[in-house]
Amino acid sequence: MSREGPAMHVIPRRAPQISATAEVDGQPLHPNSSALHLDENLLATSAGIANPLDLSGDSAFAFFDVTEADLENLVLPTEVEPSRGSPQTAVSSDTMVSLQGAWFLSPESWITEFTNPPPTTIREAEKSLRQYIEQVQLWMRQWVTEDHSPLHHRELYSFHMPRHTQDAYTAMNMYMSKTRETDATVHRILEDRVSQLLQDQAVEASLGNASGNGLSIFDHLSRVQSLLCYQLVRLFDGDIRMRGQAEALISTLLLWNKQMLETVKDSLGRPELFLVSSPFDVNLLPNTSQTMGSSLFPPKAVWRAWIVAESVRRTWQVTNFVQEAYQFFKRGWSECPGRLPSTMRKALWDAPSAYSWTRELKGGKNPLLVPLVRLEEILSQISPAEVDDLNIAAIGLYGMEKVDQWLEGKGPNKLPLLSGLGSMSHANSLSWDT
Repeated sequence: MSREGPAMHVIPRRAPQISATAEVDGQPLHPNSSALHLDENLLATSAGIANPLDLSGDSAFAFFDVTEADLENLVLPTEVEPSRGSPQTAVSSDTMVSLQGAWFLSPESWITEFTNPPPTTIREAEKSLRQYIEQVQLWMRQWVTEDHSPLHHRELYSFHMPRHTQDAYTAMNMYMSKTRETDATVHRILEDRVSQLLQDQAVEASLGNASGNGLSIFDHLSRVQSLLCYQLVRLFDGDIRMRGQAEALISTLLLWNKQMLETVKDSLGRPELFLVSSPFDVNLLPNTSQTMGSSLFPPKAVWRAWIVAESVRRTWQVTNFVQEAYQFFKRGWSECPGRLPSTMRKALWDAPSAYSWTRELKGGKNPLLVPLVRLEEILSQISPAEVDDLNIAAIGLYGMEKVDQWLEGKGPNKLPLLSGLGSMSHANSLSWDT
């Protein structure tokens, strides 16, 4: 692909072909193993079927207004701080709420957007992508030092952390404290932990197929976050062996990420599934006297279902950005699968309790679950202080001068409309030319 002209070349969209296998010690667990690759400039699955959830750049969908989320009947929890495993008193039936119609489970908000990116140069793209990777690395450090980050909600693993997530957590802590003398040992431990994760997931998949039950949303989420942790370390460490091993797992993580999102989309009509195999306490399980799909929950469950849903949105986005950033550094172009809206309002992600979260929503502020085609409009109305760090980092990927002005604190209503921002996304196969 030429890199001589100033123009940016865009390869038309297509769905990446992703290996349906994991690998252990270089050997595929299943015979049908293939790497991610381009094919005929078409947006199609390996079976030749177009993705019905793709959203083209000129087919906007409405902004997800919180006033449409039926918050009038949302009950404020009585407790101010989150409980951690303490017994809960019975909740009367008149304070129970349904997750049906929750704003964060709107099917439109789970559509992957595909739009054309703005012109840029390789140098500008490299700068913005390096800054993004550095931010994600800081989030991983924050996770193991402060127990939360823009990617890891403080409540997500507060009641239950799967063993493979514990392994990733301790491995990241160990990696950050390694010395020149312990470098080889740390690398060997990372390799063993990744192999164990892949082996365990192969067993889980076999058991699930035998019983007819797939992984829960939380199971999908925790394994993707775990493998992402290892990929972030091994792709960008600089060690040749670790990098080669991580490259071999790019397709596996893309597959897991894809399966996670598909499970969420299949569960939108049964919102109680966002709390099945929940990381939270058993008192949040649905009222068994209700039928599936119309189960009633304590008000706190709405917050915790949002935590799971929002964590999926963020994890899906970061996973794709991290791996495609690596591919860009390696090849000079990257193939990106799209963008999901995520909740931009900082106060919601940072809320320490269900009470604080619900109070923020009832205060009349929009949660800012923003589709990309409305980003230009939203940035002209809000200040950076209202947006959480993960979305700030995603906006920074665009590297535009007017976005930089917004980040420097021009504030709402003082920023000219961002020309071309409405047509941005990381949905296409891209090549930037200098």
